[in-house]
Amino acid sequence: MLEPSVQSFLSERRTAWLKEKLKFAKTEAEQQDIERAAADKFDLANWLPDAAKRAGQLAMVTHPGKFSHPGAKTSSVIADAERKADGYLRTGNVAAEFDVFGNAAALDVQKFLSLTLSDGQTVLAHLEQDTPLIHQQFNIPTAFQKLRQGLLSIKSGAAETVKTSEKIKQVYFPVDDGYHLLSLLTPSGLMFKLKERINVLRFSEAAKQARNDRRNQIHHEQGFDELYNLTVIGFGGTKPQNISVLNNQNGGTAYLLPSLPPPLELRATQKPTTNFFAQSLYLKDYQDKFKALHKLFLDAVPNNIAVREGRDYWILQIVEQLMEKVWAIRELPGGWSETSALPPAQKLWLDAANAQRRDSEDEWLDEIIVAVVSWLGIAYKKAVGEQKAIPLGDPESRAFRQLLTEHREVLR
Repeated sequence: MLEPSVQSFLSERRTAWLKEKLKFAKTEAEQQDIERAAADKFDLANWLPDAAKRAGQLAMVTHPGKFSHPGAKTSSVIADAERKADGYLRTGNVAAEFDVFGNAAALDVQKFLSLTLSDGQTVLAHLEQDTPLIHQQFNIPTAFQKLRQGLLSIKSGAAETVKTSEKIKQVYFPVDDGYHLLSLLTPSGLMFKLKERINVLRFSEAAKQARNDRRNQIHHEQGFDELYNLTVIGFGGTKPQNISVLNNQNGGTAYLLPSLPPPLELRATQKPTTNFFAQSLYLKDYQDKFKALHKLFLDAVPNNIAVREGRDYWILQIVEQLMEKVWAIRELPGGWSETSALPPAQKLWLDAANAQRRDSEDEWLDEIIVAVVSWLGIAYKKAVGEQKAIPLGDPESRAFRQLLTEHREVLR
């Protein structure tokens, strides 16, 4: 006795064929002839040998080339990958279906081979294992092994000579004695498995109920998830069946998840807690200017007027950049320094709450100038390396201090 799934498949095919043919029947006799033809055509003893011949027009595949270009004619690419706990979304780690491409008129053969029998295995699986159950189902005059070989030819593409197509524009990179493929073919099984999971996440009854509970302000134990900025991509236009079986089953559309770099937010300005120069100034931000100052020291004649002017120029450039950090900290709500361990002069210099005192008092500014000069000497050595740095003694420190005193308003 035929399995229910096989009997249902043949009945559905017969009904669809009859519906199309009977449109053109003008007499009752013609109608009866068509019905008899349908009974013969979709009797398993007749349909199965025909299907075995047409199976070779299809190719089972994991990576169809037609997704890259509908005119691409490639060999059947079946990736054989084992499941590994390596954290990658790849063939072998997802239970995805095989895809099939080829003559669209033979796709009913693929559907037949995908039928699930009473033990939970497909017709194709039974054919591969040569089980007693499939022998029982195919108990027809045609030799079983001939039928089996014909139907299994859907997987014979894996044994063919591998060929590619210029239309898919694959890029290979030489590695050792071979090549590594850089432009991957589309793993349609994975792509449509993703679509299936997204549809469950968005449109399942559980998700609908969770959204309804949210609208009604009712607690839902599981809740629901949302995916934003999905893009729909189409394959095959009005003829998705010409690309592959899975593409046809999914209406020729799949989802693309956004693949964009994360948006970068400006970091909140960090408040120094003990020392502005040690905690808020990052040497790499000033390194180029210190190296330019060092080059000036090496290339020029000491005590030359051009050297002094160049030195003063780079010192003021560094100080102006330093003040950008000061102004950023002053943008913070006032009063934050009261709980810090900053020196009093730095509290006055940095905290917006002390703006009035900064404008009316000058003693704090002398302390800040001394601190800036000290930092300049330390930062210069670190920027160019202590072994390479030109020794800066008291004369240089006095010159730096005099320069900053003359431009003290820059620091206020």
